[in-house]
Amino acid sequence: MQNEYFRFLVQSVRGYLSGVCLYLFCFPNSLAGVDICQDPVDFSYFSIGYFADEKSSIEGGLGEVNQENYVFDLLFKLKNKWSLGAGHRYTILNVEPLELQTNGHLHTFFVPVHRQSQSDRNSFRFSIAPAVSASSNVMKDPSEYNADATQLLAALVWGRQLSDPMNLRYGVCGDHRFGSYKIYPLVSVDWQPHADWTIELGFPNSRLSYQVSENLSTSLGFAPDGNEWYVTDKSVETQSQLVYETYRLEWASDWQATKHITMTASVARFFHNRYELTLADESRVGFSSDAFTRIGAALGWRF
Repeated sequence: MQNEYFRFLVQSVRGYLSGVCLYLFCFPNSLAGVDICQDPVDFSYFSIGYFADEKSSIEGGLGEVNQENYVFDLLFKLKNKWSLGAGHRYTILNVEPLELQTNGHLHTFFVPVHRQSQSDRNSFRFSIAPAVSASSNVMKDPSEYNADATQLLAALVWGRQLSDPMNLRYGVCGDHRFGSYKIYPLVSVDWQPHADWTIELGFPNSRLSYQVSENLSTSLGFAPDGNEWYVTDKSVETQSQLVYETYRLEWASDWQATKHITMTASVARFFHNRYELTLADESRVGFSSDAFTRIGAALGWRF
């Protein structure tokens, strides 16, 4: 898993960097999401976003696939080292001309809780987030919830400041970013060679960030970005799991328009796209699709 990740990181950056640089000042870094594997930001915020994909050809000429994505994040930074939040990911999946068992409206709702502590040059974070991840016909009827629709996302992360500009983070995470649920190691070396530059190199996420001005920042990041949903047919009588695996290379920027309002835009390239799902005739299939581009925008409010 680790070797695959770093191979895709090198190939993706090499092949895409020249094109994506055109977007440096056109597409501003989204507010840090309510992400279990990432440290929460040090302020309370609310954000909404929309992300649209171009169509991607299915291997073998079987058709095309594309997605629309809606994102909602809410985080309360409490005074006693706790953070509490909520997140919602809504994906509309279209696969043509295949007829899916599900209607393609996929939701993941989760409630993350973070506990952080720090002493001298060391830090520790414990994060946990119960989640429900299912198609819309399941989400609208709580009586349909079961163990297949629920997820438990969690992380234990230690940090150590190696020097003034360099910090080491390591630990374990458990979530669905690789598709099916996995518990995997987390390691990252964060280096700030200059006040305006930050390099985060590690697994599963890596990022290069630059503070363009007081109100504008931009970044290039690479990470796995899959998920798994419990889905049913329209009658809610036939059930299955829909699994999606992918890697995301994203250039994003934030513009802090006012003290409280942040506007974000991004362009991303998705590689190694793999789907496992059930069709309307109850046959189980797996297929890959070509790399595609996603463009998105978000609006955030700090409070």
